[in-house]
Amino acid sequence: MRFRNLQIVCATLAVMGMAANNALAFPPYKVLDVKSGGTISGVVRLQGEVPKGIALDVTKDNDWCGRRKVSPRLVVGKNGAVKNAVISLDIAEGKSFGPARKFVLNQHKCEYEPHIMLLPPGSDLEILNSDPVLHNVHAYSPDAEPKTIFNIAQPVKGFRFPIRQNLLASAGSYIATCDAGHPWMSAYIIVPKHPYYAVTDAEGKFVLSDVPPGSYTITMWHEGVAVTKTETQNGKTTAYHFEEPYEVAKEVTVGPEEKAKVDFELTLRFVNLSEKRITK
Repeated sequence: MRFRNLQIVCATLAVMGMAANNALAFPPYKVLDVKSGGTISGVVRLQGEVPKGIALDVTKDNDWCGRRKVSPRLVVGKNGAVKNAVISLDIAEGKSFGPARKFVLNQHKCEYEPHIMLLPPGSDLEILNSDPVLHNVHAYSPDAEPKTIFNIAQPVKGFRFPIRQNLLASAGSYIATCDAGHPWMSAYIIVPKHPYYAVTDAEGKFVLSDVPPGSYTITMWHEGVAVTKTETQNGKTTAYHFEEPYEVAKEVTVGPEEKAKVDFELTLRFVNLSEKRITK
């Protein structure tokens, strides 16, 4: 599971034209009636001491957004539980995604909620602005050279904008940021290849259900955490760059109606996450 980036940028008032999504197409996945399926569950925990959170400067709309934000890229709970790790199974056939659902990416207090979103293909996605400040959502394809998928302005609190299903119809991981006034904002929209994906909760837990009996590779993915470079203009931060994501794979076998357990450890590359590095 190699994720690329999709940037969502707070930028201009104009609504840009829609562009074709050139992301990789879905690999073949066969839907079947899973009988006597098993369950794979586990916990993701941080290895070592929990580092101090990264403080990101708020340089615009301080009356509403505040003065500083704690980076949402590493959320650690009790006993080192890691929230927002993405778990996926390497599987070719299994259950369906189930009934279509409606998802909302909310901009609240100048942060994206949720920070990590699983968006099954064919789902309805709505972008919501819950802030009385201008946000602009600029979505790029997860190509080596990203292309615009949509670019919408949301200058009014309560503004809602539905996203056409075909614009996010290809599997991939899309990163959301704001580089025109709100560079601290970030989130991921992940369109999974199949239903066997999960995001860990506040206790670091995940569950994959109705897994056909067999042996699989299971992968834990976590976004990059440490700031590797900042860009500034007139003394204000205009962009943050982060380290590469983390990825750990394991093998798991699950039998008929069996409950298999797989735990993961997240080991950070940097001890001091808030250390200033390259500034441009």
